[in-house]
Amino acid sequence: MAIQDLIEARIQEAMAAGAFDNLRGQGKPLRISEQDQLAGDDALGYLLLNNGGYLPEWLLLAKEIERGALDLDGLLSRFADWVSATSATGEWERQAPALRRMRASIEAQARALRKKQDRFNFDAPSIALERPAIWTEHLMERANGLLREAGAPDWLIT
Repeated sequence: MAIQDLIEARIQEAMAAGAFDNLRGQGKPLRISEQDQLAGDDALGYLLLNNGGYLPEWLLLAKEIERGALDLDGLLSRFADWVSATSATGEWERQAPALRRMRASIEAQARALRKKQDRFNFDAPSIALERPAIWTEHLMERANGLLREAGAPDWLIT
């Protein structure tokens, strides 16, 4: 008997015994969110594992990384808006403490995200699943570039 036939026979036996009766969501379509689709071709398997509470730690970490990357992008966008508004008013000295705190927050979030990415890449079961790491230095250079382009004084750009 081929393995496929054995599997099919076991499934049929389980169905006959009622093992699949009254499952949560029975008869309803599977809801696959955008977040679940990050798994690509494995989205359905990911969804089934996730719904059953059986996701491995590294996949849960992948979701955290995606959320963290979105949060970091949002923070960079708010920083750019703040720099632009400060440039329009020319109040660099007055806004300097807030801009420095926001830039420090960008750096802290980027470093935390990089640690998660490194842990993910270490735990991922295949090199093909690893993710390119973010470079904190590159992000900080982007933040400093925003300040330079807006005409911030040199003492504010560190």
